[in-house]
Amino acid sequence: MKHYTRVYIALAICLTFSCSSPKEIVKFPTIPDEEFANPNLKEYFKSTKTPNIVLRVPNNNDKATTNTSTNNGNDLLYNAIEKELLRNGFSVRDRGLFNELLNKSQNSDYSKIKQLTNTDLILEVVNIDRSVLYSTNKITQITSKSEKEKIGSIDFKEKGASAEYKLVLVKNNEIAGSYKFNYKPCPDGCELTYFKFTGKHSDKKIQLRETVEINTLEEFMKVTTKKLVESFKH
Repeated sequence: MKHYTRVYIALAICLTFSCSSPKEIVKFPTIPDEEFANPNLKEYFKSTKTPNIVLRVPNNNDKATTNTSTNNGNDLLYNAIEKELLRNGFSVRDRGLFNELLNKSQNSDYSKIKQLTNTDLILEVVNIDRSVLYSTNKITQITSKSEKEKIGSIDFKEKGASAEYKLVLVKNNEIAGSYKFNYKPCPDGCELTYFKFTGKHSDKKIQLRETVEINTLEEFMKVTTKKLVESFKH
Protein backbone atom coordinates (compact mmCIF):
# COMPACT_ATOMS: atom_id res chain seq x y z
CA MET A 1 0.00 0.00 0.00
CA LYS A 2 2.85 2.37 0.85
CA HIS A 3 4.39 1.63 -2.55
CA TYR A 4 1.22 2.72 -4.36
CA THR A 5 1.01 5.83 -2.21
CA ARG A 6 4.53 6.83 -3.26
CA VAL A 7 3.63 6.30 -6.95
CA TYR A 8 0.54 8.47 -6.63
CA ILE A 9 2.54 11.21 -4.93
CA ALA A 10 5.21 11.04 -7.68
CA LEU A 11 2.55 11.28 -10.38
CA ALA A 12 0.95 14.26 -8.66
CA ILE A 13 4.31 16.03 -8.44
CA CYS A 14 4.95 15.38 -12.14
CA LEU A 15 1.57 16.73 -13.12
CA THR A 16 2.14 19.82 -11.00
CA PHE A 17 5.73 20.56 -11.96
CA SER A 18 5.88 18.98 -15.45
CA CYS A 19 8.26 16.00 -15.23
CA SER A 20 8.14 15.44 -18.99
CA SER A 21 11.34 15.39 -21.03
CA PRO A 22 12.53 18.73 -22.46
CA LYS A 23 10.79 19.90 -25.63
CA GLU A 24 13.22 20.57 -28.48
CA ILE A 25 12.30 23.20 -31.03
CA VAL A 26 14.01 25.00 -33.90
CA LYS A 27 13.70 28.77 -34.11
CA PHE A 28 14.67 30.34 -37.39
CA PRO A 29 16.27 33.82 -37.41
CA THR A 30 13.95 36.79 -37.96
CA ILE A 31 14.48 38.97 -41.03
CA PRO A 32 13.38 42.55 -40.19
CA ASP A 33 10.55 44.08 -42.21
CA GLU A 34 11.25 47.21 -44.25
CA GLU A 35 8.71 50.03 -44.06
CA PHE A 36 8.97 53.56 -45.44
CA ALA A 37 6.25 56.20 -45.81
CA ASN A 38 7.04 59.80 -46.74
CA PRO A 39 5.53 62.83 -44.96
CA ASN A 40 3.11 63.58 -47.83
CA LEU A 41 1.42 60.23 -47.26
CA LYS A 42 1.00 60.95 -43.54
CA GLU A 43 -0.57 64.32 -44.34
CA TYR A 44 -2.84 62.77 -46.93
CA PHE A 45 -4.35 60.35 -44.44
CA LYS A 46 -4.96 63.12 -41.92
CA SER A 47 -7.46 64.71 -44.31
CA THR A 48 -8.77 61.61 -46.16
CA LYS A 49 -10.65 58.98 -44.19
CA THR A 50 -11.95 56.73 -47.00
CA PRO A 51 -9.48 56.89 -49.90
CA ASN A 52 -10.08 55.22 -53.24
CA ILE A 53 -7.40 52.59 -53.82
CA VAL A 54 -6.60 50.06 -56.52
CA LEU A 55 -4.34 47.02 -56.29
CA ARG A 56 -1.90 46.54 -59.17
CA VAL A 57 -0.29 43.13 -59.50
CA PRO A 58 2.57 41.68 -61.60
CA ASN A 59 1.72 40.45 -65.11
CA ASN A 60 -1.92 41.32 -64.66
CA ASN A 61 -4.19 40.77 -67.67
CA ASP A 62 -7.46 41.16 -65.76
CA LYS A 63 -10.42 42.60 -67.64
CA ALA A 64 -13.48 44.27 -66.19
CA THR A 65 -15.77 41.38 -67.12
CA THR A 66 -13.43 38.39 -66.81
CA ASN A 67 -10.59 37.16 -64.68
CA THR A 68 -8.75 34.25 -66.27
CA SER A 69 -5.33 34.57 -64.68
CA THR A 70 -4.37 31.85 -62.24
CA ASN A 71 -0.83 32.94 -61.33
CA ASN A 72 -0.26 29.71 -59.35
CA GLY A 73 -2.77 30.70 -56.70
CA ASN A 74 -1.73 34.35 -56.50
CA ASP A 75 -5.30 35.54 -57.20
CA LEU A 76 -6.25 34.16 -53.77
CA LEU A 77 -3.53 36.33 -52.25
CA TYR A 78 -4.58 39.44 -54.16
CA ASN A 79 -8.19 38.94 -53.09
CA ALA A 80 -7.06 38.59 -49.47
CA ILE A 81 -5.28 41.96 -49.71
CA GLU A 82 -8.33 43.67 -51.21
CA LYS A 83 -10.69 42.22 -48.59
CA GLU A 84 -8.43 43.45 -45.79
CA LEU A 85 -8.33 46.94 -47.33
CA LEU A 86 -12.15 46.95 -47.43
CA ARG A 87 -12.29 45.93 -43.77
CA ASN A 88 -10.09 48.90 -42.93
CA GLY A 89 -12.31 51.52 -44.57
CA PHE A 90 -10.79 51.82 -48.03
CA SER A 91 -12.91 52.11 -51.16
CA VAL A 92 -11.31 49.44 -53.37
CA ARG A 93 -11.50 50.00 -57.12
CA ASP A 94 -11.92 47.11 -59.55
CA ARG A 95 -8.41 46.39 -60.80
CA GLY A 96 -9.66 44.92 -64.08
CA LEU A 97 -11.62 48.07 -64.96
CA PHE A 98 -8.69 50.21 -63.86
CA ASN A 99 -6.37 48.34 -66.24
CA GLU A 100 -8.80 48.75 -69.14
CA LEU A 101 -9.07 52.49 -68.59
CA LEU A 102 -5.32 52.75 -68.25
CA ASN A 103 -4.68 50.83 -71.46
CA LYS A 104 -7.18 52.94 -73.40
CA SER A 105 -5.78 56.23 -72.18
CA GLN A 106 -2.13 55.36 -72.93
CA ASN A 107 -1.25 57.95 -70.30
CA SER A 108 1.59 57.28 -67.87
CA ASP A 109 1.03 60.46 -65.85
CA TYR A 110 -0.55 59.32 -62.58
CA SER A 111 -1.96 62.81 -61.92
CA LYS A 112 -4.10 62.42 -65.08
CA ILE A 113 -5.03 58.88 -64.07
CA LYS A 114 -6.77 60.26 -60.96
CA GLN A 115 -9.23 62.21 -63.14
CA LEU A 116 -9.76 59.27 -65.45
CA THR A 117 -10.28 56.52 -62.84
CA ASN A 118 -11.25 58.40 -59.65
CA THR A 119 -8.37 56.68 -57.83
CA ASP A 120 -6.36 58.27 -55.02
CA LEU A 121 -3.85 55.52 -54.26
CA ILE A 122 -2.26 52.69 -56.19
CA LEU A 123 -0.94 49.81 -54.10
CA GLU A 124 1.42 47.87 -56.33
CA VAL A 125 2.46 44.33 -55.48
CA VAL A 126 6.10 44.38 -56.57
CA ASN A 127 6.87 40.76 -55.73
CA ILE A 128 5.65 37.78 -53.72
CA ASP A 129 8.39 35.23 -53.08
CA ARG A 130 7.09 31.90 -51.73
CA SER A 131 10.44 30.13 -51.48
CA VAL A 132 12.74 32.19 -49.25
CA LEU A 133 15.23 29.80 -47.65
CA TYR A 134 15.68 29.94 -43.87
CA SER A 135 18.44 27.99 -42.17
CA THR A 136 19.83 27.42 -38.67
CA ASN A 137 21.87 24.80 -36.80
CA LYS A 138 20.55 25.79 -33.37
CA ILE A 139 18.07 23.87 -31.23
CA THR A 140 16.26 25.28 -28.20
CA GLN A 141 15.55 22.91 -25.31
CA ILE A 142 12.53 24.02 -23.29
CA THR A 143 11.61 22.78 -19.82
CA SER A 144 9.17 24.14 -17.26
CA LYS A 145 12.00 26.13 -15.69
CA SER A 146 14.24 27.30 -18.51
CA GLU A 147 15.19 27.51 -22.18
CA LYS A 148 18.62 26.46 -23.35
CA GLU A 149 20.07 26.86 -26.82
CA LYS A 150 22.52 24.34 -28.27
CA ILE A 151 24.22 23.73 -31.61
CA GLY A 152 22.67 20.86 -33.55
CA SER A 153 24.50 18.32 -35.67
CA ILE A 154 22.74 19.30 -38.91
CA ASP A 155 21.45 22.43 -40.62
CA PHE A 156 17.68 22.81 -40.28
CA LYS A 157 16.18 24.37 -43.40
CA GLU A 158 12.68 25.43 -44.37
CA LYS A 159 10.98 27.75 -46.85
CA GLY A 160 9.58 31.11 -45.79
CA ALA A 161 8.15 33.97 -47.85
CA SER A 162 8.31 37.69 -48.50
CA ALA A 163 5.98 40.30 -49.99
CA GLU A 164 7.05 43.64 -51.45
CA TYR A 165 4.76 46.61 -52.07
CA LYS A 166 4.95 50.10 -53.50
CA LEU A 167 2.37 52.78 -52.74
CA VAL A 168 1.76 55.58 -55.23
CA LEU A 169 0.02 58.82 -54.26
CA VAL A 170 -1.77 59.50 -57.53
CA LYS A 171 -2.47 63.23 -57.12
CA ASN A 172 1.22 64.06 -56.59
CA ASN A 173 2.45 61.44 -59.05
CA GLU A 174 4.94 60.15 -56.45
CA ILE A 175 5.98 56.94 -54.74
CA ALA A 176 4.81 57.64 -51.21
CA GLY A 177 5.64 54.32 -49.56
CA SER A 178 7.85 51.26 -49.97
CA TYR A 179 7.41 48.05 -47.96
CA LYS A 180 8.82 44.56 -47.62
CA PHE A 181 7.39 42.03 -45.16
CA ASN A 182 8.93 38.68 -44.28
CA TYR A 183 7.35 35.43 -43.15
CA LYS A 184 9.59 32.94 -41.40
CA PRO A 185 8.55 29.28 -41.11
CA CYS A 186 7.11 28.24 -37.74
CA PRO A 187 7.02 31.76 -36.22
CA ASP A 188 6.77 30.24 -32.72
CA GLY A 189 9.36 27.56 -33.41
CA CYS A 190 9.18 24.13 -35.09
CA GLU A 191 9.32 20.96 -33.01
CA LEU A 192 11.86 18.45 -34.24
CA THR A 193 9.06 16.09 -35.25
CA TYR A 194 7.96 18.74 -37.79
CA PHE A 195 11.00 18.05 -39.99
CA LYS A 196 11.27 15.21 -42.48
CA PHE A 197 14.75 13.74 -42.67
CA THR A 198 16.55 11.84 -45.40
CA GLY A 199 19.71 9.75 -44.98
CA LYS A 200 21.22 8.39 -41.75
CA HIS A 201 23.61 9.60 -39.09
CA SER A 202 26.25 11.93 -40.58
CA ASP A 203 24.45 11.96 -43.96
CA LYS A 204 21.16 13.10 -42.44
CA LYS A 205 19.54 15.99 -44.32
CA ILE A 206 16.29 17.94 -44.17
CA GLN A 207 13.69 17.21 -46.83
CA LEU A 208 12.61 20.67 -48.01
CA ARG A 209 9.22 21.77 -49.21
CA GLU A 210 9.26 23.67 -52.51
CA THR A 211 7.20 26.65 -51.31
CA VAL A 212 5.08 27.90 -48.44
CA GLU A 213 1.55 26.47 -48.52
CA ILE A 214 -0.99 28.80 -50.13
CA ASN A 215 -3.32 28.82 -47.08
CA THR A 216 -0.47 29.88 -44.80
CA LEU A 217 0.56 32.54 -47.28
CA GLU A 218 -3.01 33.84 -47.51
CA GLU A 219 -3.00 34.50 -43.75
CA PHE A 220 0.40 36.15 -44.12
CA MET A 221 -1.02 38.54 -46.76
CA LYS A 222 -3.84 39.53 -44.41
CA VAL A 223 -1.33 40.32 -41.67
CA THR A 224 0.92 42.32 -44.00
CA THR A 225 -2.05 44.35 -45.25
CA LYS A 226 -2.95 45.25 -41.66
CA LYS A 227 0.66 46.35 -41.15
CA LEU A 228 0.47 48.43 -44.31
CA VAL A 229 -2.65 50.21 -43.13
CA GLU A 230 -1.06 50.92 -39.73
CA SER A 231 1.97 52.35 -41.50
CA PHE A 232 -0.24 54.54 -43.70
CA LYS A 233 -2.20 56.02 -40.83
CA HIS A 234 0.28 56.30 -37.97
